[in-house]
Amino acid sequence: MGIEHVVGVFLICCGSFLGPGTGVDENSLHGCPPTPNCVSSQSFKYNYIHKIDPIVYLMPKEKAYSYLMERFDGMENVYVAEKKENEYIRLVFFTKVFRFPDKVEFYFEQDKKEIQVRSQSIFGLWDIFANRIRISGIRSYLNSKEEPVPAEAL
Repeated sequence: MGIEHVVGVFLICCGSFLGPGTGVDENSLHGCPPTPNCVSSQSFKYNYIHKIDPIVYLMPKEKAYSYLMERFDGMENVYVAEKKENEYIRLVFFTKVFRFPDKVEFYFEQDKKEIQVRSQSIFGLWDIFANRIRISGIRSYLNSKEEPVPAEAL
């Protein structure tokens, strides 16, 4: 194997580490790198590798934000890296065995009852669907906090 092959493999393996940054830019989370170790609700519409639905909620934005912060504050293997009240949360999840870090972001839309999400494994080429499963679990948690609609409202 030539040196160009070794360099190519190295760049592909580290591509997610050197990939897009974090945060909100022009009311949008950064995109995913080309490797299949990231999911984003703001990924291209027909990009099935990275696309995941945003989290939709019915409660007030402040309540949804506080439920998420309540869930993550003090949680084992989770570090709250950044938070902006009722607007943005950035977390770092650490895997249990090898302590690999995963970046997870939540952006609360201004005029919609949606939370845009992005979850990316920092190391490796593939996450074995860990990011997709993580966001699904968070979506289920927030949905379980929704109050049922009274029968007379139907």
